[in-house]
Amino acid sequence: MSKTSKIDRSWSTLILLIGMVLSSALTLATTDWTEHLAIVPLVGLGGVLAGFLLGISRFPDWLTHIFGVIYGVAWTTFLVVDALPGDLMLREQVFALGNRISAWVYQAFTGGTGQDAVIFLLLLSALYWILGYNAAWNTYRRPQPWVTALPFGIVTIIVTHYYTGPAALIRYLGLYLLLALLYVGQAYIAKQKEVWREDRVAYDPTLNGSVLRASLLFAVTVMLLATLLPTTSASSISTSDVWQRARTPWETIEEEWRRLFSSIHGQAVEIAEPFGSTLSLGGPSTLEDIVVLDIVAPDTTRYYWRTSVYAIYDGREWRLPPGETTPLPPDEQVGSNIDVASRQEVTQTITNYLSGRQLLAGASQPVAFDREIRALVPTPEESLLEIYRASSVSPLSAGESYTVTSRVIDADATALRRAGSDYPDRITRLYLQLPGSLPQRVRTLAAEITAPGDTPYNKARLLESYLRSNITYDLTPPDFPGGWDYVDFLLFDSRRGYCDGYASAMVVMARSVGIPARLATGYGQGEYNSERGMFRVRENNAHSWPEIYFPGYGWVEFEPTASEDPLIRPESEEESAPPVSPTPSPPEESTDDPALPEDFATPMMDDRPALPVDQPSSPPPSWPRTVLLGTLVTAALALLATAGWWAAENLGFRRLPSVEQDYGRLLRFGRWLGRPLEGSDTPLEWMRDFAAMVPEAREQIARIVELRAVARFGRGDPRDPAADVAWAGVRSLLWRQLLWDQWPKRLGRRPRTCS
Repeated sequence: MSKTSKIDRSWSTLILLIGMVLSSALTLATTDWTEHLAIVPLVGLGGVLAGFLLGISRFPDWLTHIFGVIYGVAWTTFLVVDALPGDLMLREQVFALGNRISAWVYQAFTGGTGQDAVIFLLLLSALYWILGYNAAWNTYRRPQPWVTALPFGIVTIIVTHYYTGPAALIRYLGLYLLLALLYVGQAYIAKQKEVWREDRVAYDPTLNGSVLRASLLFAVTVMLLATLLPTTSASSISTSDVWQRARTPWETIEEEWRRLFSSIHGQAVEIAEPFGSTLSLGGPSTLEDIVVLDIVAPDTTRYYWRTSVYAIYDGREWRLPPGETTPLPPDEQVGSNIDVASRQEVTQTITNYLSGRQLLAGASQPVAFDREIRALVPTPEESLLEIYRASSVSPLSAGESYTVTSRVIDADATALRRAGSDYPDRITRLYLQLPGSLPQRVRTLAAEITAPGDTPYNKARLLESYLRSNITYDLTPPDFPGGWDYVDFLLFDSRRGYCDGYASAMVVMARSVGIPARLATGYGQGEYNSERGMFRVRENNAHSWPEIYFPGYGWVEFEPTASEDPLIRPESEEESAPPVSPTPSPPEESTDDPALPEDFATPMMDDRPALPVDQPSSPPPSWPRTVLLGTLVTAALALLATAGWWAAENLGFRRLPSVEQDYGRLLRFGRWLGRPLEGSDTPLEWMRDFAAMVPEAREQIARIVELRAVARFGRGDPRDPAADVAWAGVRSLLWRQLLWDQWPKRLGRRPRTCS
């Protein structure tokens, strides 16, 4: 049976508990992250009342927790189901909710994307039931003020940190802090009064009100100081490094959270588009490992998810091709009958995870979208030949999906080699443009590199091979000085860069030898999940690549960036590649040159998944989930072991004085080690036999038994701290005897021996 003190049942304590749960729950309800969040405070209030009633009851602890789980499931389910739309009966709604939970769990464990906001609502409701029940139970059954108050604060701070809307959530956080400080003061004085009563110490009956007023004054003072103290933004490099290391696991958790609750619509946040109307060259690349897109598409080719193409180069930046922006209705195809040779139609379903963006992505040559778009297309006199760039009419929300139809190149190297150089005027007018300030040495180098090639395709492959071999991949290349041409600086001075530089150099050199080329931006292929038929694209998969025009086939991707796997197209069986001479600047190290004849004869497309773009190296695609799962399993095992250790030493003894607690622990270990206290034994007889089993602990065991006998029969102090000192000395010896000697014998193994 359980006991509670009259002080713990004071109404002021219950009011403070209700205030804490409501202030924290209202912080969450105000965010409007999903519908029906107003039920969360009701769930938390129910948890407090259930914890209060069960805490003051005479039920044993384990039974109160069982009742708490039953009440929590019933109350939470009732409120969530009642908030769902539809005219179903209660039973039918419960079954429907169960089906939605099952579908979400399947998505969670198979790497899918959770888009059911009801699950988010259900989990938050369950969280606040647990918090409310925990607060009341740890007040009225096991007074632990910090275990009661801190969880509300942690949740409130997390919600306030991630909320980006206009509501002033800080007011709820301030209210919680005020109530928490008052509650801790109230709990402290209640505990002290209980001790004074047991020790028969007189105290002022009005002390409770005095402490409450003092706590209020202290709380207000602390909050005023917190608002008046200046904040500092400067931090040392070492502190920043520590923060980055500590943040990495949390970023993994954030990523999984976005995946599992992608439908949560926080306040719209202005997010800069990653690919603007111009592409400036030079400077470092700082991209994070966060998920931006999930793309369902057949794994039949090497994909580039294109968002924009750039045509005009001025020596320092790229600009979009000239054209006009026009609205296009859903599913209207643009340019689908142009350059149709050896192209296959591919449909992709793309899920966006960054709220506020409008720029749309699609494989290779997008021809149609399933929504109304604003498309940058060629001028009217050239008709709707292709889409340079497409944007959604309204901003995308996190978790929103759209479908793209693209025509993806499927030509082999032999066909592209035979395409020739009969370029349309509309292509040469725009895609041979070069600034007059381009240094002659860039043109000379391009001519030397491509001299051995007898077709535009072979020349493009020679340029691609040269850049992969002679430019070092670097996310923080040397600063680009003013007054220089970027490609000239990259090729002859810095010789270091990332994808923007590689692509720019290949496009400029191709144009200088008469091959139409342009620069495309978007994302590399990403990580492929074969079970779901889905590509996961992260921010650091952002990429730039060159596209070369081939008559009859259209724009074809090439891959000069050294950090990416080579893009090798197969040869047809009818013809092998002609020999190609080495480039004038061979690489310092021996590498496989994709422009050499043996590579031309490769019988199949290189379908290896690309490394994450703009990173010199990358862990295997599945590491975030594996690390998270391993961490959770390790934490669960550690928690289980800790709970087992605590229960072995404390379960059933918490309300006994220290001498009786330590004596009871000895009896428990005696039973486990095979020498229980029999009915005919005296404590002294049992002690001699038990101490013989653990001779190293003989002195401490005898001391505890002696203190217990004095306390029981000689008016000794049942709270004598000497018993705890003796137990601290014997604890490790008993655990070692149990784990390393006794249990191996029972399992048929030889016991541990010491040398």
